[in-house]
This record gives sequence, structure tokens and C-alpha cells, in this order.
Amino acid sequence: MGVINTEVNAMLERPAVFADLVNGLLHGGEQVLRPEDLTPLPLRYGVIVEEDGRRRAVEKTGDVRMKAENDIYSVTFFGEAQTKVDYGMPVRNMLYDALEYHRQVREMEKGHRERGELKSSEEMMSGVTKEDRLRPVVNLVLYMGKEWDGSKSLHEMLRVNRENEEVKELLPFVADYRLNIVPVRAIQNPESYKSCLQHIFYMLRFNEDKEKLYNYVNTHREELDRMDSVEMSAAFAMLGERKRLRKLVSRQKKEGKEIGMCKAIDDLILDGEKRGREQGERIGEKRGQERLARLIVALSENHKDDLIIKAASDRTFRRKLFKEYNL
Repeated sequence: MGVINTEVNAMLERPAVFADLVNGLLHGGEQVLRPEDLTPLPLRYGVIVEEDGRRRAVEKTGDVRMKAENDIYSVTFFGEAQTKVDYGMPVRNMLYDALEYHRQVREMEKGHRERGELKSSEEMMSGVTKEDRLRPVVNLVLYMGKEWDGSKSLHEMLRVNRENEEVKELLPFVADYRLNIVPVRAIQNPESYKSCLQHIFYMLRFNEDKEKLYNYVNTHREELDRMDSVEMSAAFAMLGERKRLRKLVSRQKKEGKEIGMCKAIDDLILDGEKRGREQGERIGEKRGQERLARLIVALSENHKDDLIIKAASDRTFRRKLFKEYNL
């Protein structure tokens, strides 16, 4: 797990934020899931399988796992933070879900056998009863990159000729698995979120337009400054400014200053503008030097070496020569 994922997951592990994410994505902002409905689950989970008479463990480590229990549903939620496209994600997440369903079945079986509840041969063989039901598993992939260009379902990963009539007859019998990709840079309804996610999603939307980002920050300074260090670190990780934020925080701490979200963004924008000016000046200087060098070569090739010193010292004369030699 990368540093960026770790910082984002530290925020998502908070029940209030995770509940807000689910309510915004699945329920249009309606407060169906409450923080107190959530119970964190162990991140490492797996099963013991037997192959050729040998037993071995199949384990996976997730990012964030929560069990939701309320009057509406009992669901296991997985949250996956991705900074880059994982082209095998449909298979990877399908395995996560299968392991969780398998764990639920084994848990039911254990309880039934301990209580002596399995009576028929079918129940003894299955380990579960006809009335047993599984909790649904919802796997959300929070993608922080610009565009997900990988497969979004298992069927998309299959190597088949989809124009072939026999293949078309076959595919309905091939089980599919669909990803729930959440492109955080393109959330359509940030206002549906009530936690820090609302401001993070808005800032991600404006991340490519510094003027709009600065205007948003100025309009929401009070709310943004209420974000704590965990939320701020996650926000800057998702904005792609984690390294610059760490340098800024380190510098401010040395100076004995406190830094809030708005001040951090202000300083980062100013720092970016300064870097842009400096880079522009360096590029301009380099281009100017290259242009003058080409002029000197052209004058030398045309046996006008006597004009080189004047061209180097007289800006007006130099501009005239640039025009003359199409430089």
C-alpha cells in the first residue's frame, strides 16, 4: 500500500467519513447510514483451501472494511483507494468479495454445528440451511487518477471474439463481475456529501484551474480550516500535493507557526506561481541564448563577423537582424 493510499484510508477509516461516502454515492446524500451503524472489520482476511491433499491459506489485505448494520440493511463495505489503474482489478475485487462470502458461510456453518442445528443430509453437507442468507458485499474503488482506462468488468477482460455468433451465445453463461469505480476527480454532486468529503471533491474538481480553486478556498475558509491533520493530509494526497505539503508543514513548524488548510493552499498556490515564474524566466533565458547563438552562426556563415559584437550589445539592432534572418 502506497503512502497516498495510507493517508486517504486513514480518513476513510473514520465512521463519519465512511458513512458520508456511502450516503453520497449510494443514497444521493440521504442520511441512510449513520456512523454508529458501522463496525470496522479486520483488514487481513482469508480462507483455508485444500488442493491435492494439502491445506494452504488464501489471504487478501484490503484497504478499508466496514460492516453496516441498521434497520434497512446489513452490508459489508470494502473501500479501495487507487492512485493508478489496476488492469486486473475486476479479478482482484471479485476475489475479495468471494472470500468475504465464503467467510460468512463458514461462520454460519460453525454456529449451526456448535448448536446442533443441521438436521437433513443436505444441511449437513452444505453447512447452512435453506433459510440462511448472506450479507451483501459492496466494493467501492476510489480512483484518484485522471481517467480509468482499464476494464470495468470481468467480461471486458475476456479474450473473445464478440462478433462471433457462437461467442454471443456463450457469454450469457459466463458469470460477470462489475467494478464500482468512483472517479473522485469527477464527482458530479459534491453537495450531497456532508463531511470533509464535500470540500475535497470540490477542490479536486477545480484542481486544474487554480483561480477557481482559490475562489472556492476563499469562499469556504471557515469550513476548510476546521479540517484536522488527517483530513488535510488526505485532501492534499488526493490533490497530488502531498510532497509539497510536507515540505511546507516542516518549514512552518521550524518557524513555530500553525498551518491550517486555507493557509496551506494559499502558500502552495503562491509557491506554484513563484515556481512558474522562475521556470518561465529560465525557459525564456534559454530560448534567448539559443536564438542569439543561431544569429551568430548565421552572421558568421554570411561573412558578417563585424556585426556580431553590435548584435550582442544593441537590442534594437539585434531585433532587426532576428527579423531579417527569420529567427
